[in-house]
Amino acid sequence: MSIIEDISELEGRFQALIQEARQNEKTLKRFQSFEIILINSDSPSEFFNILLEKSRVDFDWEEVTISLVDKDFGIRRLLTHAGDLLEENSDIIFLDEITSLQSIYSDANEAGPILGPFDPDTHEQLFPGDIAAPASVALLPLLHKRALVGSLNIGSMDEERFTNTVATDFLEHLAAVITVCIDNLLSREHLKYLGLIDNLTGVNNRRFFEQRLKEETARVRRTEIPISCLFVDVDYFKRINDTYGHPVGDQVLRHVAHIIREQVRTIDIVARYGGEEFTVILLQSAETRAMEIAERIRNRIERQPYLKDDGEAINLTASIGVNTLLPEDCTDDLRKSARQFVERADEALYTAKNTGRNKIAGYSDKLHATDTGITG
Repeated sequence: MSIIEDISELEGRFQALIQEARQNEKTLKRFQSFEIILINSDSPSEFFNILLEKSRVDFDWEEVTISLVDKDFGIRRLLTHAGDLLEENSDIIFLDEITSLQSIYSDANEAGPILGPFDPDTHEQLFPGDIAAPASVALLPLLHKRALVGSLNIGSMDEERFTNTVATDFLEHLAAVITVCIDNLLSREHLKYLGLIDNLTGVNNRRFFEQRLKEETARVRRTEIPISCLFVDVDYFKRINDTYGHPVGDQVLRHVAHIIREQVRTIDIVARYGGEEFTVILLQSAETRAMEIAERIRNRIERQPYLKDDGEAINLTASIGVNTLLPEDCTDDLRKSARQFVERADEALYTAKNTGRNKIAGYSDKLHATDTGITG
């Protein structure tokens, strides 16, 4: 080969390197811009929308899902408390155990991105539901303090898009940023959670209830799906305090709060409104279902007395008022609509109390409380 040919070949290689460097610089800027948007997200819903939807557009990825290890339901509880119904998003996969991810990432502490063809036996769990099976995948382990806590799963219909010869530096950095963002989001939501919990009973406090009430009223108008409110009042609670003392009264309130929480879904909102009154917002629930749940709560409180430390049983009953917020009840003044929604549930409660207690009463028929138990 002549010197001229050598020089020409070197120039070709040099130009190829320059082109590759320019392409890498563009890719780096895209990833950096995307990561900044992720870091600046204000809420879990915004974060996951950016991660799962915007990434498809920015990087031309056909499928994106995320798997999160959530052994004690803690992540789901925080997200639900924040008002984000993310558990219903099929692109977010919550895992009750880690073994399924460990089988994919052989060394959980040193796991790196896995790129290659889609393997239905191994990868199908990462792209569930109606998602079309991709031809190639990039699987990014999410590591927190060297422990495997999740996986970002990217799929392409191009079998050559993700191969084991593709550099993974940008993907590894993205995975690290995602892990930090999730940790920060959950820490922030946990702090909010602590500030919005009733210290005595462990359910939400009134401040949280009123905050979510505004949000859910707006959601009813937007989605045209009704919600219902229950007002639960422990009958003759003052008599319990006078007879057994306030410490026992506190235990009774914890007992009742636990019963209410057991009878509703995790997405429903249970709060201590004040004193011996509790409120429940039943999401996506019309009047018939609300009355059924109210009766279930009333029945369980009546049939499950509180047992003191000495074994003595304290029999309890509760009166419950029910009201449903329909889309047509939502005026332009959402604050007024929300206030009226709760006030009517409270009026129904007083109907139940004034007609014998241990009853449920709906606002739609508040003059005729549903007699479901003993009176007096």
